[in-house]
Amino acid sequence: MTPEQICDEYLSQLDISDRTPSLALVRQLQQRHVTRFTFNNLAALLQQEMPLEPGFLLNKIVRQNRGGYCFEHNRLAFEVLCSLGIEARILLARVLYNTEEDRPRTHRISLVSLPEGEGTQQYIVDTGFGHFGARFPLKLVPGLVQEQGDNCYRIMQTDAGDFDFQILKEGAFFTLYRFDLGRYSEADCLTSHFFSHKYPDAAFLNNLVVCRKYDDHTLSLRNAELHRLAEGQSQVEKVADAGALHGILNETFGLDVDLAVAQYLYQRFSA
Repeated sequence: MTPEQICDEYLSQLDISDRTPSLALVRQLQQRHVTRFTFNNLAALLQQEMPLEPGFLLNKIVRQNRGGYCFEHNRLAFEVLCSLGIEARILLARVLYNTEEDRPRTHRISLVSLPEGEGTQQYIVDTGFGHFGARFPLKLVPGLVQEQGDNCYRIMQTDAGDFDFQILKEGAFFTLYRFDLGRYSEADCLTSHFFSHKYPDAAFLNNLVVCRKYDDHTLSLRNAELHRLAEGQSQVEKVADAGALHGILNETFGLDVDLAVAQYLYQRFSA
């Protein structure tokens, strides 16, 4: 498929008709993407092939509604942004979860530049970070607090010149990931992607994660717990058995998962 064909089908699925490059378009794209498509690591857990070719990702995420994780979601969104004539480039981040541990760059995001006034403004676009992820792009202005419905974010610059992407959590800002403005390519993403779904100790090979963000709430399956997050409150429901997990994956998240797969996942992650 050509980039134009991929862009056309993707935007049609998200019911986006106005393609004029603007912040409004990028906001609409990110919000509708995270609402429509699930974040999940099922393919990694089931040891399925996970190529990052845009045509494959369109088929998996858009046509088959199977979702994916950051290297898949953000690659597809990146291709669409570029096809729309929006200036975008790849960034790689270290997922820290409020620690200072030495972590590899295992998260992909996009840096987008958009006209603003007489100049340009940069934004972080991220369609693949799961339940803590933003619904809309974040303006790359260190220290600026940016509210997005039931969540509040900011980006802070470190003494070393890197940037911390943070969410307000339990009354304090919590660092989700750290990124820099280095020049990264698809080849760099392939290396990080391989680590994320092949390295035996990688988080996505040792936890079941499925998430879908709606306009006013978030549903997040973490191993054998279903979390419902809304208005700063979290309700947790224990997944009772493999049948319940099968129902959650298929009915709650709209994934076409066989009962045998649900039984395997429950047996492995119910503890």
